[in-house]
Amino acid sequence: MKRNKIIQATLAISRFSFWFFIVLLTVFVFIIVHSIISPESYANFQILNDGNTLTFDFKYCPECDSSSNGILLSEISQSIKLWILFRYSSIIVLLILIQYEGIKIWNSVKEYKTFYTQNKLHFKQIAKYALTIFIIGIFNFIDEGQNGIGLEIGLPIVWVAFALFSLGLSEIFKEGQLLQEDKDSIV
Repeated sequence: MKRNKIIQATLAISRFSFWFFIVLLTVFVFIIVHSIISPESYANFQILNDGNTLTFDFKYCPECDSSSNGILLSEISQSIKLWILFRYSSIIVLLILIQYEGIKIWNSVKEYKTFYTQNKLHFKQIAKYALTIFIIGIFNFIDEGQNGIGLEIGLPIVWVAFALFSLGLSEIFKEGQLLQEDKDSIV
């Protein structure tokens, strides 16, 4: 009974995360598109640059000026806003897809089909999504105001580690499937 509660809780958290990322994507796309259409509406919003190529810090700052650590959203060029829209929307969509694959895995575990053939494929798909996030995370273009457009290069290694972990789980589930088939053939 305890196993079912843990699986149910994990499944509920995964579903919540899935819908949270969908809401986050919707709000993010709305803000960026609206800032392209009406930049004066975002005169008090600032994007902070902390040097990490995957983070996106966005804050309301009525007293901010261009001398602080970030840049005002209204001062960012439209091409950089389109880049931000493409880059972070892609990452959020990939996170949604990772959550979706995870939900499918947890549903099969809940139905006692743990070493089901599709689970190893779900883990491989998660690894592909993680590697795609890694590739997207390597390069970032930033608007440096008067200095033009800058290029940041980083290596978000955590996504490679996550992909390798997912591939490892895929192999574990493949071996589990073989053991399950052996067990079923004996019985």
